[in-house]
This record gives sequence, structure tokens and C-alpha cells, in this order.
Amino acid sequence: MEIVGTSRQGTSIGNGDASIDMMGLVKSIREKLDKLSCPSPECCIYEVPNTLKKINEDAYTPGTVSIGPLHHGKEGLKHMEEHKLRYFNDFMQRSGKSLEALVQIMEGMEKRIRERYAEKINLKSEIFLEIILVDAAFIIEVLLRYRFRHLTTPNDRIFRKPWMIRNIRHDLLLLENQLPLFVPQDLFKMTNTQEGFQFRQNETLLNPFIYLTFNWCKSSLATQELPVLEHTNPSEIKHILDFLRICLIPKQSWQTPKEENPSKVKQFIAFLRRFIRSQSLQQTERKFYIPSATELHEAGVKFEFLSKSMFQRQSYRALWFLIA
Repeated sequence: MEIVGTSRQGTSIGNGDASIDMMGLVKSIREKLDKLSCPSPECCIYEVPNTLKKINEDAYTPGTVSIGPLHHGKEGLKHMEEHKLRYFNDFMQRSGKSLEALVQIMEGMEKRIRERYAEKINLKSEIFLEIILVDAAFIIEVLLRYRFRHLTTPNDRIFRKPWMIRNIRHDLLLLENQLPLFVPQDLFKMTNTQEGFQFRQNETLLNPFIYLTFNWCKSSLATQELPVLEHTNPSEIKHILDFLRICLIPKQSWQTPKEENPSKVKQFIAFLRRFIRSQSLQQTERKFYIPSATELHEAGVKFEFLSKSMFQRQSYRALWFLIA
């Protein structure tokens, strides 16, 4: 390697037939380093790896409504933007806040919101905050109308079509389609949205918005109770999908000492087992389910072996019941 020459731009380094502008290269690398953003430890909304999307892209992609910036403006989802704006207008009137006041609230949240996304969102503040504000208001209105059905108007294009509710519920549980839960939760508290609704005592005891969220999610659960609120700080719930995960954690996980807690692998398996069962229950519209042997054992049920003669005395119907 040899120094070819110098110029006002810097030193050129020769290597055979090629030469490099060293100062230009240093400047280019430095500019890229200066643009690097520090990853936030608060990030909780991720993009699904392409290796998973290639297997079944529909399983990770919203088909009816986009929430947040990751899928905003995509073909097939644009038709919902008008409906979201209608819901936003209803929310604004219900909230008692002016549009200017709502935008100011969003401005104060922008940094925290951006930190929740693992990938940098390359959108101007005006566009980004509009997406977040409209989508947060849309979520609040959906939860309110699902809990208080009298809010549904004859021209409601969403709640007048049951299949739309099913599709929206599916889309709101997709990882790439999440909104930090503190956004709609804080909007709900900062406005007068709660006023005028008759919440039950247990719904106002801890957090009305969290109960609205549970009411929306409970059709995907095998329980109608929400004991985990006693052990969970609402401000620590990351988003709706994380809320569903918390609700699916086995009850005993909150009650046993740390040294007796099951491993993370066992907790994850229990989460999958309950979620898969709850989904099948939703499809068949059953109102109850038969607990698995594992759940019965964890609840204190004792199992005993039956002798062959006892099996022989059972009718086929009774035998099927025992096996099931």
C-alpha cells in the first residue's frame, strides 16, 4: 500500500489500481455512527421475522384493520381508515377535549411511544402522532361499544356486522399490530370518557379501562374471572396481546413462592395449552370446557387406577366419559 497523493479533501491511499479517499471514508462512517439511535429497553412491539412469515404470512398480518404505524396505509386495510375517523370523532365528542388538546396530549407521549417499537419508525411527528391518536381513540371506542351495546348506532358499519368484530378481535392480537397500552389507557383517564357510563363496582375498583380490555378479550379465554389484576400493575401491561398473555398465566403461578414456581418452559407450555383450547372453544361457541388431567392434578384432584373388571362393567357411554 502506498500514499498516492494529498488534496484538500484528504489523503488518498493507493492499493494497486484502486485508491481510497481516506478522509471521505472516515466522514461517511462517522455520519452513519452519528445517526445510530440507542436501543430502548422499553421496546415491546416487534416485527415478526421473515422466516416465520414465509410459513404463513396471514397468521401475522392484519386483514381488516391496522393499528399503529407498521401496517398503516397498506392495501386491503385502507377502507377501515374512514371508519376509524368516525370513531375518533365520536371519541372526541365524548371526551370533552378539543382536537388541539388531544394533539398536545399525544405530543407529550411521542418519545415514550416511539421507544416501545423495536424498529425505528421513520415517520414525521405529524404523521406518526395522527396515526397513534386515531388508532388509540378507535381502540377505546371499540372497547366501550363492546361493553355498552347501547352505544351502537344503526349506521355502525362495524358492530352491525358480527364478522367484522371477529376479524377486528383477531387483528388486535397480532404482535405487529399493537399499540402501547398506556396510550389509550392514559387518554381514557385524561378525558371525561368514563363519565356517563354505569360501571359495576368491581369494574371501577381497580381500573375501568383494564376491565374494558378484559371484557373484550375474555371470549378468547377459558375463564370469566380476572384474578391477576391483584398481582399486576396496570401501567406495566405492555399492550393488548401482553394483557392476554397475563390473563393466561396459570393462577397458581401468582400464588406459589418464587422457589416453587414452574420453569419458564412449563409456563409457556401452559400458556399455549390454554390459548389453543380457548380458541377452539370460541369457534364451537361452547360456554364451558372440561379441564385437562394436568389442570385437574394442579387443582388437587387425585387419580386412581381402575381395575380391568371395573372397565368391563361400564357401558360404552360411561367408558367414553371416563376417557374424555
